[in-house]
Amino acid sequence: MGSPETETKPDFILLRVAVRPEGAFGVLLQDGLPVCLTLERTYESPEGLQLTKIPTGRWPCRKTVYYAGGYETFEILVPGHERLLFHRGNLELESDGCVLLGRELGTLHGQPAVLRSLDAYLDFMRRTWNRDAFSLEVRQV
Repeated sequence: MGSPETETKPDFILLRVAVRPEGAFGVLLQDGLPVCLTLERTYESPEGLQLTKIPTGRWPCRKTVYYAGGYETFEILVPGHERLLFHRGNLELESDGCVLLGRELGTLHGQPAVLRSLDAYLDFMRRTWNRDAFSLEVRQV
């Protein structure tokens, strides 16, 4: 890594605030301000830790299509994985490692969830409408 003067800041930061068996919950930030909430699926390691498919660090993201949903979005390019997307959804099980976007936390079918996903997705796409790519930094508190 270069010095702080030569490093470029990421376009977005995904700050995970809770990593639990029910999912990894976080906040997506742009210019230090919250954009929306996030939810990723977690997987239990042999040691009993909850892991995600997207490690902490900086990742390039490129525009693509979410085929199952039939809409444009961005893929997070993590070596060893394919099709880690930002997309709409509410529950951890609606993701296979992707980042679900929501406006608020709540419960759905008795499970912790991110709600108002369409609103959050549309705002995210409005913020990225003129880009083919951007950088994402994933952090965990």
